[in-house]
Amino acid sequence: MKLVKQRFSVAPLSVHTEPRIITHETTLHSAIEASARIIIPIPSGFQCCFPDEILYLKAESNYTEIYCKDGSKKLLSKTLKVLEEALPAHRFFRIHKSYVVNAAHITDIVLSTNDRAIKLVNGQILPVSRNKKVMLVDKMRS
Repeated sequence: MKLVKQRFSVAPLSVHTEPRIITHETTLHSAIEASARIIIPIPSGFQCCFPDEILYLKAESNYTEIYCKDGSKKLLSKTLKVLEEALPAHRFFRIHKSYVVNAAHITDIVLSTNDRAIKLVNGQILPVSRNKKVMLVDKMRS
């Protein structure tokens, strides 16, 4: 079922003719995205949330767990790659093959010789892979 919201505007053709009505279709999906929310597929349908509500995503085989600021956790039957592509690229970063983190919730970045981790505002510590450590160090220096 496709939900459609229609907007009408009047466009006069000329001074001597009747105005014509032009319709602009807006899908529910595009209206939600225009409100800066993202649409997450959940088992019972879809959930709309602001990207700020998400702390990080963790891969579990072909499933992904989404951890939220309010302490809730959602398990989705989507791969991390599929969900990563749906998130705003300027806010979410893959730090490990199993983790994507929301940069707005990072408090500390530890990149010592033996330790690679990111600490979030809720105290959670996430691992950073060796490859991503190199990328992070290069970006921080430039």
